[in-house]
Amino acid sequence: MTALIKRFGPALLALFAGAVALLPVVIWGMPNNNDLANHYHFALPFYEAIQRGDIHPGWLSSPNFGYGDAVVRFYPPALYYLLAAGRAVAGNWYSGSLLVLTFLSALGSFAAYFWARSYVPRHIAVWAAVFYAFMPYHLAEVYQAAQLAEFAAGPALLFSLAFTKRLCDDGHMRDLVGLAASYGLLILCHLPLAVFGSLALLVYALLNIPKNRVRSTIPKLTTAVLLGLAASSFYWSTMVAEMKWIVADGVNPDPLLDYRRNFVFSTFSPEKNETIWWMGLLAIATIMMLLPAVVIFGKKFSAPGKRALIAVAVLVTFSLMMSTQISKPVWAAIPFLAMAQHPFRWLAVTSAVAPILMAASVPFWVERLRRPRRSVALAMAGLVLIAASFSISQTVRGATYLSRPTFEQMLKPLNEAPGIIQWLPVWASASAQGKASYEKCSPPPVTPAKIDAGNRAIRINEWTDLSRTFEVESGPALEAHVATFYYPHWIATANGQALSTRPAADGSLSISLPPERVTVVLRFREPPRAKLSSVVSIISWTLLASFLIFGAFVRQHEPIEARREQAN
Repeated sequence: MTALIKRFGPALLALFAGAVALLPVVIWGMPNNNDLANHYHFALPFYEAIQRGDIHPGWLSSPNFGYGDAVVRFYPPALYYLLAAGRAVAGNWYSGSLLVLTFLSALGSFAAYFWARSYVPRHIAVWAAVFYAFMPYHLAEVYQAAQLAEFAAGPALLFSLAFTKRLCDDGHMRDLVGLAASYGLLILCHLPLAVFGSLALLVYALLNIPKNRVRSTIPKLTTAVLLGLAASSFYWSTMVAEMKWIVADGVNPDPLLDYRRNFVFSTFSPEKNETIWWMGLLAIATIMMLLPAVVIFGKKFSAPGKRALIAVAVLVTFSLMMSTQISKPVWAAIPFLAMAQHPFRWLAVTSAVAPILMAASVPFWVERLRRPRRSVALAMAGLVLIAASFSISQTVRGATYLSRPTFEQMLKPLNEAPGIIQWLPVWASASAQGKASYEKCSPPPVTPAKIDAGNRAIRINEWTDLSRTFEVESGPALEAHVATFYYPHWIATANGQALSTRPAADGSLSISLPPERVTVVLRFREPPRAKLSSVVSIISWTLLASFLIFGAFVRQHEPIEARREQAN
């Protein structure tokens, strides 16, 4: 029993630390923010589509008053699969959402513990889990900003960093599989953090590749990344190919989404930019928590993994630098980096990496606290407590919580509510009405008949998310307008013959009807590219699972002495 507690107790404490960080959410309710409604505007129809058998929805039919939404083709889906699973398990959105957020917080703390085990013993690695759970920016993702997709990406980033370290150190197949799976999940969780995380992983890998195993390690790292890309290709292949088909920031770019305005410390005035002012406070609190870890560079600090920790320190410094104006040349030089829009999101990387250094410094300061002259140690502990107190008093207590009735009331109109302008198909730019790209659109008026064919009588036989069938009586040839936004994958046929489709002036779907009586079949058909990428993803996840299961089987049949040596 003692051996089991020694082996599994620290891991359970890591999970518990993450769960405790979300205890106020469980007690007081879901923290509210503008982005919260945006997430559930996506999650509700996503869940309904899955219920109808569409495992990976390509079009959400109900948003924008029934004109549909293409956001599902561009926004990473992992969070919404989790929310759908939570809804299915709990039976309602409120309890299901609390379950998912608590799970993600616990998983993130465990991931921090898992990575820290590469540097420190189990009982010290637990501190990394505790620190990560209460990092100022990490808490703000849930309690203040409702950046739920970024919050979900945190564990994936931590596991990616952990498996990168293990693959560089040992080169085991299970670590290659772990890196591939966690990197694929990172892409499927949050695109900006996937971009930042990819840069961080590159820097970290270059710092950890052993000089005597460069030729063997680089191919393994490359294979893991390629497998992660293949596993997530069902999402990103569509996103990359069709990005030109959405408004994005093209009609009236929101100046607040310009990366040059979103560097941490670029302003200290809440009147000029409240978000950046708040991010500056979170960055200061993060640096205060990190300061005690500077001791690892001192001569008095001695630990077996001291040299290895330099790579972590470089990564912390790099992530902090990328969040500030110092990195402007890098942002301008790297293609597509500017599309991430918010340099302050690099604090999510800092929040993931800093706890490793902080945990490694804990034994040093604990030992100093036991000495007669312990004023410096007390000052360092005070810095951490001040930063933690700031997070609790300003981030946690300052949040606006929604009770279950209020939360469910908020959800009611979201299924059909207007979406954000930047996700509109480019042909529906009239619905932007000159507003900034991050505001809500104004879809065309809803017609009771859903189809306007002039004086020709219409009878609707079927109207589902991806399939519509209707009969049109004979009459003059004309353009029928369907209450659905035009998208190139909507294909109309009549009697086996393709009908011409085009976008109307308001962005709705227009179908050219012949004069004779016809039965029109309108289908949303995915291109061969999407079907191929789905097959590639399925094969990739199957391979990863097979390697993992096979590796576990092989390990079970290893000599007991060898397993004990690996565990230690």
